[in-house]
Amino acid sequence: MVMAAANAFEWRARDVRELQANYVDEVSSQWLYEALAAMDKDAARAALLRSLASFEEKHAGHWRELLDELRQAVPARQRMVEHQVLALLARLAGVRAVLPLLHKAEVDGIARYKDQASRWKDERAQALFKQLLPEEVSHEVELFDQLQETGRSAGVLRSMILGANDGLGSTLALVAGVAGASQATAPVLIAGTAGLIAGAVSMAASNYISVKAEQEVFESRAGLQREAIAFALEDKKEQLRRAYLAKGFTEAEARTVTERLARSPAEFVKALLTEQQGIGEASFDSPRRLAAYTGFAFAVAGMVPVLPFALLPLPSALPASIAFTCLALFLAGALRTLVTLRSFFRSGLEMTLVGLGAATVTYLVGLWLGVVIG
Repeated sequence: MVMAAANAFEWRARDVRELQANYVDEVSSQWLYEALAAMDKDAARAALLRSLASFEEKHAGHWRELLDELRQAVPARQRMVEHQVLALLARLAGVRAVLPLLHKAEVDGIARYKDQASRWKDERAQALFKQLLPEEVSHEVELFDQLQETGRSAGVLRSMILGANDGLGSTLALVAGVAGASQATAPVLIAGTAGLIAGAVSMAASNYISVKAEQEVFESRAGLQREAIAFALEDKKEQLRRAYLAKGFTEAEARTVTERLARSPAEFVKALLTEQQGIGEASFDSPRRLAAYTGFAFAVAGMVPVLPFALLPLPSALPASIAFTCLALFLAGALRTLVTLRSFFRSGLEMTLVGLGAATVTYLVGLWLGVVIG
């Protein structure tokens, strides 16, 4: 045990580490929001981000005061790696591209604080959570409002990640298989280039059809919800409120979010579809535009496994192709976590192993075919 508070709650070492992590997260979040506000050209959104930064600074101060009262070390101010990556992505793709990730981080933060509030029965901690949680919920709602304007950027990001991941894995598998079968450079270059072009076109076409179908399904269900809202608005508000209660929101939080969403019929419909039917908001960007991004990303990423065969002799080209593709696969997997918020390392390693596995199987099949066909 670390120490007992006046009200007999005993703070364990694990609890103190979580307190310190809360402080670090709030300090780093303050830096992130300030950095995003500085680079955002949308004045209204930049003002919102600066407001969120000031709240994060205040929250960090509360955690610092509690740590001081418990006579525990206050960590040095630092920028968390994931926040630095988000800032870099915003610089490259625009602030709108990272808003879905900020929103999810706020939702996760609310869940974390609720869990801590259920465990930390210290009176000072409970008073702090009563102040912090409503503000965090308010941040989540504000980001949700902004999130509705980010479909275009988020859709582009998803499409590019999809194309890059597939371009790396499938092209490496193809050139490895042909290299194993032919043991010559020319067939590898021909097959790799042809596969790269065919794959880019195929991926673009598939994404076009997928996005268009998703939009059609969303619009169909949205039409039904709009009719229901027109005849029974209060019933629909009650359904959404109960859905938020089931997710762990308090009565006040669920009612606040529901009333805020109900002010905008379009956002209310989207929330109902998400919470009641599990239908995520379809990307309302142009299917053609997203298809073009997917095909372009596939083609650029697919060049990584092919280029070594154009620059190096075959014995050196295959290992170089595998090495460069492994690095690119890991980076692509890590980039994917900007959407999923999973562990950078785990996602990168998973993507690398999947791509290498496919390439290994194809290479062995190519070797076998080379022997059989002669």
